[in-house]
Amino acid sequence: EKSQMTFYTVILLFNLLLSASSSLSAPSAPMSSLKTLYLIRHAESYENKLIHSFKTLVGALPSEPGAARPPIMPLFGLLNIPYLVDCPLSEDGVRQCERLNKWTASYETGKDGSTKALVDSLDPCLVVHSPLQRARQTCHAATGLLKPSTRPNTFMPEGVAPSSPGVRVEESPLMIEKTPTEWVPGFGGGLDSRIESFRTWVEEQPEERVVVVGHSQWFKRCLGMTFKFDNCDVWKVEIKEGVWGQATRLYQGNVEDA
Repeated sequence: EKSQMTFYTVILLFNLLLSASSSLSAPSAPMSSLKTLYLIRHAESYENKLIHSFKTLVGALPSEPGAARPPIMPLFGLLNIPYLVDCPLSEDGVRQCERLNKWTASYETGKDGSTKALVDSLDPCLVVHSPLQRARQTCHAATGLLKPSTRPNTFMPEGVAPSSPGVRVEESPLMIEKTPTEWVPGFGGGLDSRIESFRTWVEEQPEERVVVVGHSQWFKRCLGMTFKFDNCDVWKVEIKEGVWGQATRLYQGNVEDA
């Protein structure tokens, strides 16, 4: 009987130790009280180009009362919505990326005249981009880095690095742009939910400097702005103890000689 009690005592102590150890979470990296985010909107996509052309066409129609106006609704039938949701950059967008690459490549100049690229000057840092093609292409131009993707036909140049020393790269579905359904009044909750989840996530990351490559409507909503970033714009915002500051523009992407 005594040996039986000893056996149950050992089992009880073992279970207590097991439950105590399982309740201890692994130590996480300390959160920084100050974060600096570098926000980059993607370069011009074919969707942007098509919308601009459509607005130009509508603006050229006669506005005088009684003036004959050609029907424009049939034009909507030509739109390939699934393609536009995740389309690549236009020719102008590629040129914008080339200019952005020159700017980020010499982001910081030392006293001796030497230059450092954006991600090198921020080392260590986190690079996070949207999974959509136009954002991936722009992230590659700005940082030379991309998160590998398992989606078919996804932009991933041969030999591109998925990370570099001191730089972590992530792709976040939380950064997907406002969807066609979310433009319908009363159906925009998904965008707000993604943004709120992303804000929480990025504040929890250990890196103090974060490069974020995404979309105009997403950034506008996230920052509570009344206007959109231009294509290839780079903005900077600081987060101090959970409070997001006012964004300031570092680089204007739609200027030819930028």
